[in-house]
Amino acid sequence: MGAWRLAIGDWRWEGPVGRNRSEEGISSLGAMFSLAALLVVVIIGSIVVSLTLPSTKTTTTTTPASATSNAQSTTTVASALGPAAAAEVAACRSDVLDVQTALAAYQASNGSYPTPPAAWTAASYPTNFAPLTNAPAPGPFLKMPPGDNHYVILWDSSGHIWVEPPGTFSRTYDAANDFTNPSTCARVAR
Repeated sequence: MGAWRLAIGDWRWEGPVGRNRSEEGISSLGAMFSLAALLVVVIIGSIVVSLTLPSTKTTTTTTPASATSNAQSTTTVASALGPAAAAEVAACRSDVLDVQTALAAYQASNGSYPTPPAAWTAASYPTNFAPLTNAPAPGPFLKMPPGDNHYVILWDSSGHIWVEPPGTFSRTYDAANDFTNPSTCARVAR
């Protein structure tokens, strides 16, 4: 029975030797159309996503600091937070809470808040956290100093915590940037 079919050229029964070339071309053409359709869907999806993301435009206003001086104060406010900015603000708030918890634990163990070893500067920033990161048992109270790429978190021996823009190191407590103000991280984080 098999030989008779082979005699009339039944290519389906014998396998790939007698393939029909037109069916192979049609299946390749179908695969190409499927890939082209997938590419169109990805492009349209990308366009829709880019149109629906919030804008990260900023507004800058400059106002005189006081009536008796010529100094000016500049405030920059983002009109809408993009995903990256929202992540930076969330990280800022999380880092501030870590420092607050570490300071409270230090104070509970030692009866007072630690004093930063040096004035706050870019060079002393990581080492000023040593009383919290290198404290003897029951410490350390903080695993590592918070990063300083998007904001800096500062504290003093009174337990005050404030947040500054990266590269800004106020030597004394800045009540305007106190961490308890909900907008501080949103205003400062970059």
